[in-house]
Amino acid sequence: MVYMAKFLLDKNYKVLTYGLEFNTTNIKIKKTDSLKYGIKNSKNIICPIPFTKDYIFLQCSSKKIYIRQLLMHISSYNNLFGGLIPSNVLEFAKNNNIFVYDYMKNEKFLVYNSIYTAEVAVAQAILQNPVSMHFSRCLVLGFGNCGKLICNKLKNLCLDVFVCTDDKFQRAWANAYGYSSFGLDSLMLNVKNFNYIFNTIPKRIFYGKILRNFSRDAFILDITKEGADWQQCKENNIRIKYIPNIPGRYKAISTAKTLTETTLKVLSKIKEQEVS
Repeated sequence: MVYMAKFLLDKNYKVLTYGLEFNTTNIKIKKTDSLKYGIKNSKNIICPIPFTKDYIFLQCSSKKIYIRQLLMHISSYNNLFGGLIPSNVLEFAKNNNIFVYDYMKNEKFLVYNSIYTAEVAVAQAILQNPVSMHFSRCLVLGFGNCGKLICNKLKNLCLDVFVCTDDKFQRAWANAYGYSSFGLDSLMLNVKNFNYIFNTIPKRIFYGKILRNFSRDAFILDITKEGADWQQCKENNIRIKYIPNIPGRYKAISTAKTLTETTLKVLSKIKEQEVS
């Protein structure tokens, strides 16, 4: 969000921030302590990813902006941007003729988001696991955008790359790309063969008996936080790590550039519609 403010300034937009705690020597970046003032004096309201359900997520701020506070002041004058915008906000916007744009429904942005996530996931796994990846077999659960890109990063770094998913279409594509694949029903038997495991499936997979079959050197990097029973992993001495908000935390400049470009394209389309 901070880098977005700077990039928008470079595009000659006036920028007003609320809830972003950062130091800047650029006097053009204005801050306000009033949410009401900020909304009333800004045409476009840009919120973070994820938007979250109860209060608006601000990673670099001690403030909490509850959604009801935002809805109290926003009007049809405003355009609202954010990611993973909850249904109650979408319904409110529809009923009050407010334009809403969800970044996470933009296919191009999702691909770039997956690129940044895959880079960090592989880098973190290498740093966290004392076993060399070069001589290891790597397992990726799921072969969506993120799973594909993690596999792509791994193919020249490790001995073999395997894909595990119940989606037959995804398995076919994994095989087409040259990766071995199997279904979740075979995970119990095969999991012992892997030192590096990347989970992209938002579903509880690692729990119960399967944890006894892990290699002692195994390391799980779960980008969903939902893939494992964390307490059971701890009890079974299985190393697992979850990294929240990877693109925003580790690839802030690249993510901000992608978000800025997406936002400006949307605003350009809005202007075209207004003219026509």
